[in-house]
Amino acid sequence: MAANSLMSCGISTTSFPSVLSSSKSKFAAAVQLPSATAANAPSRFSMSADWMPGQPRPPYLDGSAPGDFGFDPLRLGEVPENLERFKESELIHCRWAMLAVPGILVPEALGLGNWVQAQEWAAKPGGQATYLGNPVPWGTLPIILAIEFLAISFVEHQRSMEKDPEKRKYPGGAFDPLGYSKDPVKFEELKVKEIKNGRLALVAFVGFCVQQSAYPGTGPLENLATHLADPWHNTIGDIIIPRSISP
Repeated sequence: MAANSLMSCGISTTSFPSVLSSSKSKFAAAVQLPSATAANAPSRFSMSADWMPGQPRPPYLDGSAPGDFGFDPLRLGEVPENLERFKESELIHCRWAMLAVPGILVPEALGLGNWVQAQEWAAKPGGQATYLGNPVPWGTLPIILAIEFLAISFVEHQRSMEKDPEKRKYPGGAFDPLGYSKDPVKFEELKVKEIKNGRLALVAFVGFCVQQSAYPGTGPLENLATHLADPWHNTIGDIIIPRSISP
């Protein structure tokens, strides 16, 4: 293009070979075009974080872990030992949350009381625990606490004896009765689904706690029904904005 422009002006390009060649070399040095080898090389790593387009991905989050979208604004995982521990802890908490959320919703949906009322027995002297309206054997508080302490201690001890980080998180065997882990491709897909649903359950449980703090003694389904009955007035704004200054 530059040569054509010079020729249209009556200027021979042979008079300025160094200018054109210099410009071409500088342009080529500034713009590196991808080679065929680089284009065909598979890569799961992206310098941009998936959770926020344009946000740089931390170098220690390479996308290899299930549910790794480059999210670590506080840079808690910079130390490799801490990162592995955080992965395991998140997964365990996700599984607990996925058990807790339906355990809170189902009894309330069946009309058996909400999760706040379910623990009131523990505050009464000689209170008897119930589950879905039925008395629990050995359902006094000291006995239940002792059983939970022994059971959790045994499980955590067994888990701590495993030195393989992957087996600590995905032990398989009796914990995979349907054999989902036999297909490696399907197993990786299920890992991502598990962590996504677990994170959603964690957020849901935090929401249940906030609702109960705002409206003591109420359950999430009761709060949902109250909101749907009058969605313009029964909202979180009732807590954030005092009624004295709300219109």
